[in-house]
Amino acid sequence: MRKELTRTKQALSNESIQRIIDTTAYGVLSLNGDDGYLYTVPLSYVYTGGAVYFHGSPRGYKSECFQRTNKTSFSIVGQSQVVPTVRANNFQSVLIWGRLHIVTDIAEKLSALRALAEKYSRGIPDNEEEIQHSLNYVFMVKLVPDWITGKRAALEVRGAAEKL
Repeated sequence: MRKELTRTKQALSNESIQRIIDTTAYGVLSLNGDDGYLYTVPLSYVYTGGAVYFHGSPRGYKSECFQRTNKTSFSIVGQSQVVPTVRANNFQSVLIWGRLHIVTDIAEKLSALRALAEKYSRGIPDNEEEIQHSLNYVFMVKLVPDWITGKRAALEVRGAAEKL
């Protein structure tokens, strides 16, 4: 069930969407929680090979929620700037809808862990040692996108932000 952007003039280009995905440190994943509550959790991630990868402990509430349904959305805010003169936010954001899959293939998990290390700890000498150490116990999930959209603030908000 895809919803199109209502304000199509605010849509981000594919290049801007990819830049936000590649450079932003975290996003917020929506999961099915207990008793009909949604559970949203901020997560570090990496986008590689056409999928978004998350890692964590194989135990705990987040892991339980990962296994309830595979449909989800992941929100990334690439920019947020309050513009008081127009009572608005000069923002850029990306929303990824898709399906979660638990990663069990060791080669895929290894590749994703290396990509995470490259994104978050580039140049740290013991990255490979830590990756090899955690490979067998880390819980890895990938989000395979069904569609991705990006949106930015309205033109008048962006214009007012430039004057700040």
